[in-house]
Amino acid sequence: MAASQDNLSRRALWAGAGLFALALVLALQQALAEKAQPAFAWVGVGAAAVGMGLLAASTRSAAAPWLVAVAVLPTVYLLFYMGGLAITGDVLPVIRLAAGLALAGAYLAAARALPQRVQYTSCVAALGGAALFFQFWEPPASKPVPIARPLVATFPRTLGPWTGEHVPLDEITRKALGADEYLNLQMQSADGRIATVFITYSANAMSNIPHVPWVCMTQSGFEMVGNREDEIGIAALPAREVPVNVLLFEKQVEGRRVRALMFQYFNVGRTYTRSRQVARALATTGSLSRRGSYLSQTQVAITLGPHDAADPMAKDSAAYQVGAALLNLVVPLLEKDYYPDLTGAEGG
Repeated sequence: MAASQDNLSRRALWAGAGLFALALVLALQQALAEKAQPAFAWVGVGAAAVGMGLLAASTRSAAAPWLVAVAVLPTVYLLFYMGGLAITGDVLPVIRLAAGLALAGAYLAAARALPQRVQYTSCVAALGGAALFFQFWEPPASKPVPIARPLVATFPRTLGPWTGEHVPLDEITRKALGADEYLNLQMQSADGRIATVFITYSANAMSNIPHVPWVCMTQSGFEMVGNREDEIGIAALPAREVPVNVLLFEKQVEGRRVRALMFQYFNVGRTYTRSRQVARALATTGSLSRRGSYLSQTQVAITLGPHDAADPMAKDSAAYQVGAALLNLVVPLLEKDYYPDLTGAEGG
């Protein structure tokens, strides 16, 4: 049994040394291509070479347990560093992550045969190495993708039966918004309806999302009295439904009830979502990719009048139908003229 375990451990050591050799090749390719953090890339090359040497030497050295214990440091470094860009889904980063995971697996198989005291030392070293890595490492800078056309200067002031004007936000609100572009279009329809079309665009999708209606509207004195998740069909975009949050707000102004029905969604790199958390996840994934990504938010709010006696949240209500129709005018326009094309080699 002891001979069998020793043989298994030796095979794991040689497998680990071979995977370190593969990691060396991948780390070298990454180092030659790296521009943002070349020092970390070349440390990865050195770590792969050192790890390969340690595991190879441990197959014939009396100090093998301690050599294997020390090899945990380059293993941890390569696992974290080589997997850092795998979230983008690009082929090479995913291959690097797979190699790092395989290397970690081979190391764990070899470390199982270590004495308990050496295993404990190895675990402490792994934790310390991981802490040091994240102390100094920073994720690569995301690639910004500018909007195709400036919103305020070019967005139409007439949309079907609606006409309006852009109303600039005050300086404090604009800074809190943090967007590269925004449009605050106050509109009126031919039959006297009042609506707001509010659009934000951030060239860097990893920008914060501080402005959401369930926060900002309540800070303005409104109470959210209704919310639902819906899908709005867009006639001009075949087979396209936009997931939206349908929100109903109200507040009292001088004894009079003021209500607004709002349709809200996010667009991250041409992917629609109603979820703030999903938008953040999509932003992280897209921004680190070769093409980059952007983050846009759209809100269409219909001001309700005394004639809106029916439940505005009902899909057959006049207010809901008006909001969905206005959204059908806004979404295709943004898709066609404003959201950048990310399908090219460089994006944007």
